[in-house]
Amino acid sequence: MLTQLWSEYVAALSFMTRLGPARMYTSEEIAATMRQFYTVGLTIGALITLPFALGAFSNHPWIQAWLWVFLSIWVTRALHWDGWADIWDGWGSCAQGERFWEIVKDSRVGAFGAIAMVIGILGQTLLAHELFAINQWQVLIFAPIAGRVAAVIIGGLGNAPAASTQGRLFLEGATRTTILIQTTLAILTGFALCGFLPTLYTVLLCALLIWSYLRLAKQQGGINGDFLGATVIGGELAAMLSFLM
Repeated sequence: MLTQLWSEYVAALSFMTRLGPARMYTSEEIAATMRQFYTVGLTIGALITLPFALGAFSNHPWIQAWLWVFLSIWVTRALHWDGWADIWDGWGSCAQGERFWEIVKDSRVGAFGAIAMVIGILGQTLLAHELFAINQWQVLIFAPIAGRVAAVIIGGLGNAPAASTQGRLFLEGATRTTILIQTTLAILTGFALCGFLPTLYTVLLCALLIWSYLRLAKQQGGINGDFLGATVIGGELAAMLSFLM
């Protein structure tokens, strides 16, 4: 059992970060990584926050915030930011059906995607600064957890479009049991690191985010990996904002 969990964890690290070894995985292994989204979020949050918790640049919260966002992007290879920009490009275009998916899958970033990137990265930097300024860095450990568990939830509630390949495999791994376990772990961690009300606000904001994306997905015929990535970024922002609320 422990060997299986470790194998799933390493596979999830490989897909979602620079921290795992690159290799080919089976369809079953890809689907099983959904069971490790909480653990990967905890790993990323702890790793990129620890230097600042230990005092690095303690008198310069703006530098801490900028470095925290940079490390988050570097560790994840900007994987989720790509989905964030793609979904906002498609959403902002008001395109429907096949044209929507053409825009989402286009490697070029459009106007709406560029605006979303500015809002998202600037938002995370501002929020991280405020959290470092009041010495509440532990929230920045929780934020990557919240974003990735939100992605598990939307993956379990959505359906993949006919053309989806890898995204479909991830969605197959988001079973009810996986959602229940991941959500419970995330909420308990939120209580421990952030307190009751910030965790409650995070749940509410993430629920609103998931509902909005599911509504869009229903109009466009399904959810692909870009929706998962966009949910990760939205969930991180929700957790950071919720504590300051």
